[in-house]
Amino acid sequence: HYPLRRQRQMCIRDRNTAPNQNAEATDVYILKGDGLEVYEPRFTYHGFRYVEVSGFPGVPNLNNVEGCVVHTDVENVGDFFCSNELLNRIHHNIIWGQLSNMMSIPTDCPQRDERYGWLGDAHLSAEEAAFNFDMAAFYTKFLKDIQLAQKDDGSLPDAVPLYLGRLYPADPAWGSAYMTLAWLVHSYYGDRTILEEHYSSLKKYIEFLRANSEGNILKKLGKYGDWCPPGSVIPKRTPVELTSSWYYCHDVNLLARIARLLGKKDDARRYSKLAEGIKEAFNKNYLEDDQYKAQRMSPAERSPSQTSNVLPLYLDMVPKEKKEKVLQSLLQSIVQEQDYHLDTGILGTRYILDVLTDNGYGHVAYRIVNQRSYPGWGYMVEEGATTLWERWEKITGGGMNSHNHIMLGSVDAWLYRVIAGISSLAPGWKRIRVKPQIFDGLDYAAARVKTVRGEAGVSWQKAKDSFELIALIPVGSEGEVYIPVLGEDCIVRESKKVLWQKGALRKIGKADVSFSGRKGKYLIFKTGSGSYRFNLEW
Repeated sequence: HYPLRRQRQMCIRDRNTAPNQNAEATDVYILKGDGLEVYEPRFTYHGFRYVEVSGFPGVPNLNNVEGCVVHTDVENVGDFFCSNELLNRIHHNIIWGQLSNMMSIPTDCPQRDERYGWLGDAHLSAEEAAFNFDMAAFYTKFLKDIQLAQKDDGSLPDAVPLYLGRLYPADPAWGSAYMTLAWLVHSYYGDRTILEEHYSSLKKYIEFLRANSEGNILKKLGKYGDWCPPGSVIPKRTPVELTSSWYYCHDVNLLARIARLLGKKDDARRYSKLAEGIKEAFNKNYLEDDQYKAQRMSPAERSPSQTSNVLPLYLDMVPKEKKEKVLQSLLQSIVQEQDYHLDTGILGTRYILDVLTDNGYGHVAYRIVNQRSYPGWGYMVEEGATTLWERWEKITGGGMNSHNHIMLGSVDAWLYRVIAGISSLAPGWKRIRVKPQIFDGLDYAAARVKTVRGEAGVSWQKAKDSFELIALIPVGSEGEVYIPVLGEDCIVRESKKVLWQKGALRKIGKADVSFSGRKGKYLIFKTGSGSYRFNLEW
């Protein structure tokens, strides 16, 4: 809105238009000069960060220019913060990046002449989105868009809605969005009907993959693979065939679970058996002595692919006798070769932090996230980013240079689940786990999520000789609270009542709190709904 009384032409434009590619992003409005005049485009929107104002009558200030934020009207349902300001800033950037890329469909970027509903970006950031916003209606609508874009042979395009015919068939890592988003809507919102409505189409997609497989391996459908690893656009070390075949296994596993949930026993058995066959073929084709296959520049090179190792570890595909070797190969790359940095594109990045955390190396994951040097989320922050980039590199010229992409935003879900320690264990948050990981240099964290059952939340704080955790479990849900044992002589209380003392369980007088056991460095207590305050002293 420009309340200017004199007739003049005023131009507001972005200083650096290189990230716009071919987008025509200049609006010209000539003022009539009769009082307050209002102009707002209705059929386009512009993604930008900086603006230059010229032709202004006087010295402009912040009150003279107003930016109108435009995005799909999704309710904010989550909050996260902690004592580490870098993590808070990463979270803040992800929130803005996510909002900027919700415009009726989940777009890749808001500023250039693309703004496609790339399926890879959509599903890789979906868990993060569900923690922060009410995505039930948004994803329900987008799943219908995907279903409408499916061809009779079961194939899907890489982006939905389809603007370019050449995007058929999808890279399996992109097509996985259909299965992944349907499962997420069921998991986070307890919506079984979404699975019923899409089951036949999901099954048709899997049958398309099966028909195009060779010995349970997808050799021909891959295009992008582990897109945008550090220093590259295309995958450097990770074979596209490997990621395609892994997503084939991933999606068949999910379809078997969906079939079982819907009571389709024959399909559940059939697809469980197919998943086992894909797993065997995957290991036969890609598992070497102590690591999974990597693309190498010379026969002398033995550097592993982080993504190649992460993916089978995530799905528990690695033979038991090989698991420790594969895990150590991954750690060698992260710690020895990359100095606690990622060497993953969008696929490996989605799963690597979970794999490290679930296998007892959460401190390694935390150190990766806490990096301020390249490549990493902290590097973006250090370079002044206010949203996430498309590349790990800061590219301000032409080419792949978007500074507002959400595809690397999966780290935010890890902040909720691991740093704050809140996650759902059953559809619709019926069972809630509260399990914060305690890392050196991190003194407190908190998160809240407005679930379909009500608000769930956690906050914890660590002092020199004490630890306090508050858990909020909504009505109709059950809690599973993990209290870290920070000393064998510790005393654990809940609302001032002693539950544990000097390595032994005390009699618990509360009916809605029960001891579930000890696992590693955690004491596990089950709770009903309500607010619980646990204190640990040593």
